[in-house]
Amino acid sequence: MRRLPLTALAAVVGCLGLCASGVHGRVEKQVPGDPYTVGYSARGLVIDGEPRVLTAGAIHYPRSTPDMWDSLMKKAKRGGLNTIDTYVFWNMHERVKHTYDFATDRANLPLFLETARNNGLFVVLRIGPYVCAEWNYGGFPQWLRHEKDVVFQTYSKSFMREMKRFVGKVVDVARPYLPEAGGPIIAMQIENEYGDHQGWFGKDGDRYADWCGETAAGFNVSVPWIMCRQHYRVEGIIPTQNDFYCDQYLARFHRSYPQMPDMWTEMWPAWFQRWGEAAPHRPIEDIAYAVAKWYAHGGTYVAYYMYHGGTNFGRSSGPFIQTSYDYEGFLDEYGLENWPKYLHLAELHQLLLDNAAFITGNPVPRAQRLAEKKDVQAHIYGDPNAEYLAFLVNADATETVSVEFDGLPLDLHRWSVTLVRRRANELQPTVLYNTAHLSRAVKQAQKRPAGFQQISGHDSSVLKKDTIKWRAVALPVPDEMPIVAGRPYEHINVTDDQTDYLWYRTTVKVPDACSAAGADRTLVLEDAGDVMSVYFNQRFSEMKHGQQDRLATFAFPLPKQVYSKPGDSLEITIMSQTMGMAHNQRHMESYSRGLLGRVLLCGRDITKGKWHMQPGLEDEPDDFAKTQDPSTVWHAYTEGSRKSASMTKGHLRWYAIELNAQALLDSDNDSNNGALDSNAENFARYAIDMSSMTKGQLWINGHHLGRYWLRRAPEKKSYKPCQVCGYGGWFWPDNVCRQRCGEYSQQYYHLPRAYLQLPTQSSPNARNFLYVLEELSGDPAQITVARRVSIAPPDHDKPAHGQKPTLLVLFIHVCAFAAIAGLVGLLYAAYRNYKARQGYEPVGEQAQEQEQEQEQEREQPQPQPQPQQQGQGQ
Repeated sequence: MRRLPLTALAAVVGCLGLCASGVHGRVEKQVPGDPYTVGYSARGLVIDGEPRVLTAGAIHYPRSTPDMWDSLMKKAKRGGLNTIDTYVFWNMHERVKHTYDFATDRANLPLFLETARNNGLFVVLRIGPYVCAEWNYGGFPQWLRHEKDVVFQTYSKSFMREMKRFVGKVVDVARPYLPEAGGPIIAMQIENEYGDHQGWFGKDGDRYADWCGETAAGFNVSVPWIMCRQHYRVEGIIPTQNDFYCDQYLARFHRSYPQMPDMWTEMWPAWFQRWGEAAPHRPIEDIAYAVAKWYAHGGTYVAYYMYHGGTNFGRSSGPFIQTSYDYEGFLDEYGLENWPKYLHLAELHQLLLDNAAFITGNPVPRAQRLAEKKDVQAHIYGDPNAEYLAFLVNADATETVSVEFDGLPLDLHRWSVTLVRRRANELQPTVLYNTAHLSRAVKQAQKRPAGFQQISGHDSSVLKKDTIKWRAVALPVPDEMPIVAGRPYEHINVTDDQTDYLWYRTTVKVPDACSAAGADRTLVLEDAGDVMSVYFNQRFSEMKHGQQDRLATFAFPLPKQVYSKPGDSLEITIMSQTMGMAHNQRHMESYSRGLLGRVLLCGRDITKGKWHMQPGLEDEPDDFAKTQDPSTVWHAYTEGSRKSASMTKGHLRWYAIELNAQALLDSDNDSNNGALDSNAENFARYAIDMSSMTKGQLWINGHHLGRYWLRRAPEKKSYKPCQVCGYGGWFWPDNVCRQRCGEYSQQYYHLPRAYLQLPTQSSPNARNFLYVLEELSGDPAQITVARRVSIAPPDHDKPAHGQKPTLLVLFIHVCAFAAIAGLVGLLYAAYRNYKARQGYEPVGEQAQEQEQEQEQEREQPQPQPQPQQQGQGQ
């Protein structure tokens, strides 16, 4: 009986074993669950004794609804992330002093952390509690400014007392999610970007920074503490970087902190957007270049700010910052993939994680020049004569450079990083990735960007426009206004930031100067902010606004019927409005708005006098927005309503529009654009198109969706940042690559599925009401509902770079072939033995004779090939 040689069988078994074991010799801990340990070394955060390459993305839990969190995290993980980064928002969790909320809706931080744990993602919890984040008041609660002798972010006892108490509360909430409990948290942050302010506060700034470090250490948690953008040493704290590029900081960092890891806590892949601005855009080649260069210079942790930007619901945005906080993230405001950015960087993330052992297992290499130009360098992790991972950096912004690296000729594209790997016994290295090379799938995605799709055929039934109700907002009556003073009060101290609006009202005599020839016939408001609307004798004049967080001087022309009657009584009503409070200033405890300077009428100072004040608008309280059916005092909206409505009692109006959720779901089914299951990743995302309105605020079923404002961005022909876009050279969002020029800066407003009352078997007739507060003018009958659409490119699951197979891959293929051949050989030998026993195969002496004849044939000389004649082809 013929047998497969034992050595061949052993080879098959060995190959099978190696193939089954996979590429990695060990399985790294990826999924939190069991208790583990976290520390740090010069080569990264150390998890269970191993330094790790960490790829992180910021997802802020208050900027998305809880039903979105699982989908966001799954997509982040598929995009090559292993860590989620989030701030903690003090003014969301403690709106009233000593009253905490970590459970309601978007404030449910424990649920967010549990969702990360369930998805096998680590978390860096950035407590602050100052967060900046383009968030209202930088995260500080309004009541904090009223603490006695308080000064924010310096050595102020009242500030430090309240800050320590809140940070301690957050630590208590987070303890079940620390490593010893198998939780996802691997680092915590105290303070935020304090290096930008510390020097300004002098010695008190230094004392406060040291206090932050001592306070953090006192909580005795099992994870490291970090302080981002911290330019001065704080004992026991890892200082981290925030910027568009951060490799330039690392040489100094390595000298100053030789035992600490290189962490980039905010990699800015685009920028936020203010009302009236063109949309910021950062080329994906430049993002990949910055990240790859960071790892080339020694980085082990990068976190994108933002990976998913989300929505500034309610009044949570900073001054003049849009409700959409999309940030041109990898996942857009609605939670859908921004495919070009998502795919191009996902490949880089995966390569970094696959080759993490090279990065964390070797010291930071000294750069080697590859060409005469000093900005073309190689950073080699590993043994250049054996195994290594190399980052080939061409930092020239304009010129492609040809080099030979380890016997491999390469054209290094301008402003790019090329990743090259060589395994043991390979003749040449393999090119893994180039930051400037876009895959076919990425190019396909760039041709089909995400957008909005009007819900056609169902629109009239989605919003019940035949039942729209409206009512005007009445101007306050002086005798009923609760505050009377000898001059206008500061806005925020009166409203306590519970509303955007504050009314001022005064009555004066029209000065004789108003009727003089060449007179300055204006009402001037000096040092005012943010938005001012003026009424003369209860007739609306005009709305004027500033920009960002700067005060402005506004001039309102007097109507002729006012200035032509000197000595007559003039009633002046001013509606002051905030557009979000400062988020990144020093001394925010004294941040002020409203009428802060002089009030001049035809040049005469009328600041001192009798002023009535009242915060808020009629019907503004939250319980109004929760009303399910407008009261009978509301008017039916007809075609002539806008023309016939009197403007003498105010230009602000409420509109109530019923939304038919069943019609919305029916439209989803018709278009095959979303599952009815709200837990599905592909459920439809909705937006409200407000292009028929001007400025105001939105509610759905009592949920405050945010402010809206239809302001157009500058036209491309008159705005240079809209005319220039490319990568190469340092990116700055105010200078290049602005998009959607001449369009509304925000036309669509997120309508979360979670805030709709969807029909169920128990409640088939659930009703939904959209409430619109319009501050100027518009036609609510033209408001529509749209669907957000982001279509995956056909080749999105194919590798971007044509990679020649490595020896390991070839070896696996050979092993598979050998295993198959071995099994076939065993089966064939058994078959021959069976046939021999049945008399169909020569056996005994006949078999020996046949073998001898075959041996003689092999020993006979073989004919030699003839030499090739000249002119014959190969």
